[in-house]
Amino acid sequence: MRLIQTFLSFWRNYTNFRGRATRIEFWGWQFWQVIFMLLFLIPTTYSIRDFLSSIDANQNSLSFGLLVTVATSSLPLLLLLIGYATIALIPSLALFVRRLHDANRSAGWLVLNVSVDIALLITYTVTRGLNADMALIFASATATLFTLLSIGFIYLLLLPSETKHNRFFPTSVTPPTATLSL
Repeated sequence: MRLIQTFLSFWRNYTNFRGRATRIEFWGWQFWQVIFMLLFLIPTTYSIRDFLSSIDANQNSLSFGLLVTVATSSLPLLLLLIGYATIALIPSLALFVRRLHDANRSAGWLVLNVSVDIALLITYTVTRGLNADMALIFASATATLFTLLSIGFIYLLLLPSETKHNRFFPTSVTPPTATLSL
């Protein structure tokens, strides 16, 4: 599968939660995600850096002109990033589900991963109000659980395609030995 085909396949299967997505299709799209995020985040980071250096240059005084400069430089990029993330949310979830199906795993693994991530975020947010030592313990435990869960989920996404007919869909048309090319 060519890299451009992974891009097109992602958008063609916008709401397709059935069927399968090979590792090449999944990780090819993840490559595109990194490119898109860099296109948004690099200019935004420089804009925020310039804003912070301007505050230091003005000896921590915040002027209206400085706020307008930041709003006109980084806010549109952040809004574009939020818009893109919103538009790509459903097809990304569909791709995750199809990838899990290809490895003969249920979409319940995605639901479990997202649920635990939300629970960990809530736990972290609630425990921030504790004293510094307790907050550090909870933050460390939360970060450890999140990391372990993420490693486990990435492992599921790296599993090879099920070459036989599985419970979700017949074998995929792309053989597991296919390579990704530009």
